[in-house]
Amino acid sequence: MEAPRWWLLVPALLAVGHCLALANQEDSGAMDPSPPDVPPGPALPCHKLSVSNIDFAFDLYRQLASEAPGENVLFSPVGISWALARLFLEAPAASRAHLLEGLGFNLTLVSEAEIQEGFRDLLRRLPVQGPQLLLMLGQRRFSGLGPGAAQDPAGAQHSIREYVEKQTRGQLGAWVEELSDATEEVLVSHLLLRAGWARPFDPRATSLKKFFVDEHRAVPVPMMRQKARHRFLHDPELQCTVLQMEHAANATTFFVFPQRGRLGQLEDALLAETLIKWDSQLRTR
Repeated sequence: MEAPRWWLLVPALLAVGHCLALANQEDSGAMDPSPPDVPPGPALPCHKLSVSNIDFAFDLYRQLASEAPGENVLFSPVGISWALARLFLEAPAASRAHLLEGLGFNLTLVSEAEIQEGFRDLLRRLPVQGPQLLLMLGQRRFSGLGPGAAQDPAGAQHSIREYVEKQTRGQLGAWVEELSDATEEVLVSHLLLRAGWARPFDPRATSLKKFFVDEHRAVPVPMMRQKARHRFLHDPELQCTVLQMEHAANATTFFVFPQRGRLGQLEDALLAETLIKWDSQLRTR
């Protein structure tokens, strides 16, 4: 039986610095070129990571979805890839190639030095603090744990919980992962995103509507409603519709709605090339 996620798939992608658009121009011959009088912007080190990072995100999504059929899947691809990148930067040479392959990089196309420079450049550009867009990303290593350590697992969990609550302004809730006595080190990666819509919804247009948890059960939830111009397309090959909605300060969300019974086909086709194709075909309506 197909998982009841058939009716809605929402991969939320933060477009920082137009990495996807630049990857589109580099890989497909600039399908949507700038006007002749506007010179293209210089390529940045982080652009060499964009396609591999997107493919890593979709590969991980497919694995998580297959392990939890019928469940919602919510994760931060950049948070996970950054944690693995930090391990890569500190790992011995013999282990680095395996970590990079796990992140989806082809070392015959991009060198380790370029990947290191790309991640450092990306992390310099990711923190954004503004009234309409807030993006905070950070990591901290908690070491000195394990057998014979001065701090027991309960004390370590308390320290981690305090750190996460402070860094995310209390938005992530309590730390729930249980640390065993054998745990010697924990790397905590956190991300806080608050993004206002470029075209805000009118709260007066929100009302209770049915939200289908699965094919047979619905619950009432407050649904937002809006009449506005957004980028939209129907993909006949993948039998889905795509809605792109802009946030303030250069951030974008794609909502992807597969036709009934076509979720598996769509999930298999989620690649960087798929987003590039959609980006070139979206039209404002």
